[in-house]
Amino acid sequence: MNIVLYGAVAVALLLVLVFFKMWIGAALISIGFVGYAMIYGFDKSVIMVASEAFSQIGNYSFACVILFTYMGCIIAGTGIGDDMFNTVDKWLGRIRGGVAIASTVSCGIFGAVCGSSTACALTMSKVAYPAMKKLGYDDRLSAATVSSGGTIGFLIPPSIGFIMYGLITENSIAKLFLAGVMPGIVQVILYIIVIVILSKVYPGWIPNNAEHRFTLKEKIRSTKDTWPIFLLIIVIITGLYGGIFTATEAGATGAVIALLVAALSKKLTKKNFLSVTVDTAKTTGQVVFLLVGAYVFSRFLTVTRLPERMTELAMGIESTVLLMVAICVLYIILGMFLDIYSITILTIPILYPISRAAGWDAIWFGVILVKLMQIGMVSPPYGTNLFVTSSATGVPIKELYRGSVPFLIADIVHLILLIAIPQISLCLVH
Repeated sequence: MNIVLYGAVAVALLLVLVFFKMWIGAALISIGFVGYAMIYGFDKSVIMVASEAFSQIGNYSFACVILFTYMGCIIAGTGIGDDMFNTVDKWLGRIRGGVAIASTVSCGIFGAVCGSSTACALTMSKVAYPAMKKLGYDDRLSAATVSSGGTIGFLIPPSIGFIMYGLITENSIAKLFLAGVMPGIVQVILYIIVIVILSKVYPGWIPNNAEHRFTLKEKIRSTKDTWPIFLLIIVIITGLYGGIFTATEAGATGAVIALLVAALSKKLTKKNFLSVTVDTAKTTGQVVFLLVGAYVFSRFLTVTRLPERMTELAMGIESTVLLMVAICVLYIILGMFLDIYSITILTIPILYPISRAAGWDAIWFGVILVKLMQIGMVSPPYGTNLFVTSSATGVPIKELYRGSVPFLIADIVHLILLIAIPQISLCLVH
């Protein structure tokens, strides 16, 4: 059998296994191990899997997965994220659509210290959705605002998506974090525009919030509860942008500050400390297993020369615009059937060499892929944020599909802007 065909069969088999709900980490390691053994023998395959797992997990940069996840879990689990929404709501809640806008802005700020779209969506489902429901907001809009807003945490640093991309492709995680700042801000603005337009087109969806008012003294007083999040944002962004510390050191610094702040403010109890630690262990365990699987499978694919062959075929497409459109369409189609982490692990080993051959900036391409992952999180029928929000709020998933359409349109506009104007992503990096 042609060695390239081994790789093609392996990818097809992997898609089948994932489609039938086999866990992606186990599928990647199993197929990578068996495929490598068929080419080089059982003993060498065992050595390859062991060496890949040890060398990658032992990588210093790998620690940032655990550290940023721990920081995000502390912020979400101790209620510090709730304070952020309450403050923003006091300042913006009175204007029409203000509570929905406050939820979106809070997601952007919360995402800057969390990095997890699921944690962001769950936190806002707990504090923002009940506030909107109490004021008479349409359920579809309220839930969709929370679900779509949650994805901002996947783009604004410290993003787990950027960490995964950086580790797999060996690009600077610090540069990827900086590249996500401006796109994240632009996304918040686009979502606010969507809410404002909906308030004009469907006035029945968004009530008049004239009575939802607070005095200036109350607004100013509320800001005292937000200093921990802003402290973390300033420390992380300043440290990375100023070259004071690496992404891993930023994660360690952020985790320690978050833990101290939660303890000193008496928000950290024995119960939620245990819960935060367990959540961190579960999340990082899943991500680590996924990444080890990605390294093993990528090593096997490299041996089969499938990525090289795919790159040659892709270079047959004369227009780089058509190539980018093809990649976007591929992600959207796969996003209808697979979870976004599966898609990421499956595609990066093949698409990254293609992007390099096309002459695209590796950091910019990482932003585009993370944006595509983000769209997949709220794309029917498999969008993970849709199911998380539906479960947390009780809004039927079909209603959430309908409410998410305007935000999906904004996401497509955002994606086009990022592709057409690379400097949105690269201005802070270069």
